[in-house]
Amino acid sequence: MKPLLITVVTPSYNQGEYLEQTIRSVLAQDYPFMEYIVIDGGSTDNSVEIIKKYADRLTYWISEKDGGQSDAIAKGFDVSSGDILCWLNSDDVFLPGALSRVAEYFSRNPLVEAVSGGAYYIDSHGNPYLDGGCFAVYALGHPATYDRFRFYGQDLVFQQATFWRREAYERVGGIDKRLDFIMDLDLFARLARDKRFGQMPHLLAGYRKHPECKTETMDEVVVREVKEFWSHHGVSDHSQIVRQVLYWRYRATSVLRKLYLFLLRKAGVVRLERIEY
Repeated sequence: MKPLLITVVTPSYNQGEYLEQTIRSVLAQDYPFMEYIVIDGGSTDNSVEIIKKYADRLTYWISEKDGGQSDAIAKGFDVSSGDILCWLNSDDVFLPGALSRVAEYFSRNPLVEAVSGGAYYIDSHGNPYLDGGCFAVYALGHPATYDRFRFYGQDLVFQQATFWRREAYERVGGIDKRLDFIMDLDLFARLARDKRFGQMPHLLAGYRKHPECKTETMDEVVVREVKEFWSHHGVSDHSQIVRQVLYWRYRATSVLRKLYLFLLRKAGVVRLERIEY
């Protein structure tokens, strides 16, 4: 069989503090059938200098003003040719061997269109969050369905460790470039409409949480986009009672799953290590 080509797109804007680690984590992968595309939105910090440092190992890169993160991601996929697609934000990292596992999974599961793998939160220095006040400091993927995405959300499905086939991405219409925050939830819901996600219970990526990251600064945008998401995906058509019942159906199983993951970590079955590149 022809090896699967994996496309990794990194949207970047003024994340020079972390960008080099992101790039190094991709270029250090041991899977040779990969193309790496960096789309920078016209950064004014040292991001462009960092990108140029690795330019000869990138498939494609550009630095110009764009319409935001979703536009940059879509632009990257538009110039790509991979069989399997993903994006890795400019402050997140892959773990060693991640893409080899992904390629092996899709080769062994030809009917799966999208898969959710494992990931965990890291801080500015690459240290794992071990006491976040809740169980969910990491996940090992989730076989999420369309209804779970639209009535409950993306919990336990880390974007950094989610991969999908190009034909599925094109069939559902790609990234919605109008969205600033929940573009991953929206895309994943559309990908799961016909088939539930596969689950790959291996740690693949680190999701960096720091004061400047977008998830910490866009509460008003999130509220607006979630309301639009509910309307677009038919959630608003159901009564409040039905929505609450469905929410708690998925919420209850999610809490049990998090408890199980918590116990695995406490027992030493799963170890969250510092990530350095």
